[in-house]
Amino acid sequence: MKKSTMLPLLRNSLLTLFYLFIMQACFSQDCNTRAANKPSESVRFQDVYSRSYEDPKANISIAKIKPQLTTAENWIKGILKNFTGAKLAYSNDYFFDYASGFTEHFFKATGIKGCYTSKMRFYAYYCYENRNEIFTEGESGSFAAVYFNNVFFSPLCTDVGVFTINGKYTFVMFEKNRTEGKFDYYEQIAMSNVYDTIYKSKHDFIIIRNSDQPVFLPITRKEYLQQLLKDVDDYKNREMASAKLAYTPAAEAANKANLDDQLKRIDNSKTSSPEQMAPYRKRLIETWETERQKFDKHIARIEKETTEAKEVLQEYLKKPQEWLSLSFSGFYGYSSYTGKGIREYVDKLDVFTYAKEDETRTYVASLNPAYFNKSLSADVPQLILVHLPKGSYPHMQKVAKLIKQPGALTPLEALLNR
Repeated sequence: MKKSTMLPLLRNSLLTLFYLFIMQACFSQDCNTRAANKPSESVRFQDVYSRSYEDPKANISIAKIKPQLTTAENWIKGILKNFTGAKLAYSNDYFFDYASGFTEHFFKATGIKGCYTSKMRFYAYYCYENRNEIFTEGESGSFAAVYFNNVFFSPLCTDVGVFTINGKYTFVMFEKNRTEGKFDYYEQIAMSNVYDTIYKSKHDFIIIRNSDQPVFLPITRKEYLQQLLKDVDDYKNREMASAKLAYTPAAEAANKANLDDQLKRIDNSKTSSPEQMAPYRKRLIETWETERQKFDKHIARIEKETTEAKEVLQEYLKKPQEWLSLSFSGFYGYSSYTGKGIREYVDKLDVFTYAKEDETRTYVASLNPAYFNKSLSADVPQLILVHLPKGSYPHMQKVAKLIKQPGALTPLEALLNR
C-alpha cells in the first residue's frame, strides 16, 4: 500500500523538477541570444518622391513603376518570413528625372533619367550594459535595397562625377567577386578593427543584368597615362593664366607699399636701437621680391614641373603592352603635376597594403554604352542592383545568406525579362 502511493508522488516530483529546469534554462538564456531570436515586427514607412527642380514634370509614370516595386517588396518580405533579430521597416523611393548627385551622374553617363528603389530597413534588437533587457535600435544602420536603373546610388562606385578619361565618364569601383549567368557578385572586405575577424565582409552588391553585355568596362593604364598628358597641359594652362591674372600694376604697387611699411616699423622701433634692428632690415631688403620677380619664378617652376611630369609619363608609356593593358586601382591624387609626383603614383600601381583576402581591391572603370538603351523610359528596368550593408550586424549575416542562396533572386531577374 505504501509502495503504490509513493510512485505517483515520485513521478510528480520528477516532472516538477523537469519543468523547473526548463524554466530556469529559458530565464538564464543569454540576453544577446534572446535578442537574436526575437521575432521581427514589421512596419511600413512613407514612400519618398524626389523631383528635379529643372524638370518637375518629368515623364516618369508611377503607375508603370509600382508593379516592379511591388514585386521587390513581396520578394524581400518573402525572403524575411519568420525573420528574427531586428525590427523591419519597408518603403520605396522614387527619383523622377535627375536632380543632382548620383541621378545626375548616371544620366550624364548613360542618358537615362531617374531611378527607383525598394528598401527594407533593419532596426536591430540588442542588449547593453549587462542589462537583462532587449532594446530596439533607434536608427537603422543596415538595410536590404533593390535599386532599379542606377549603380551610383550605393558605395559600389566611388569618385563618381570627378574624372573623365578620353571622354569616358569614369569612377573607382570594387573588383568583382564572381559571375553566375546574368548575376555579378561584388563584396567589400575590410579589416578595420579586431572585430573584423568575424565581420570583415562589410557590403554585398549583386547586379542583375538583362543581357550578356557587361555593365562596366575597365580603363587601362595606357588610356589613363595618355589622359594624364592632357591633364598636365590643362593644369599648366590654368596655372599660367592664374599667374598672369595675379601680376598687375596694382599688385606691384601694393607689394612695394608693404615693404616700405615694414621698413618704417623697423626704423621707428621703440624697443630696439637702429644697430640692433640693422640685421632684420638687411635681411628684409635682401629677401624682398618684386611682383615681376615672383611671377617669373612661378612661371619657371610651372614650366619645369610640367615638363618633367610629361617626360615621366612618356617614359612609362614605353612600358610593355602587357603592363599598359592592365587596370589600376585609383586616380592620381595630387593637386599639382610634377615628375616626382607622377613617378610616385605610377610606381605604386602594383603595391598593395593588404592581401586580397583582407581588403577588396578596386579598379577604375566606365559604364558600357552598349549595355544601356537610351530610348527606353526610366520606368523600364534595365538593370537591378541589390545592396546589403552588413557592417558588424549579426542579423545582416543571416540576410546575406538568405539572399545569396540558389534561386533566391529569380523573382527580381524575371522583372528584366518582361
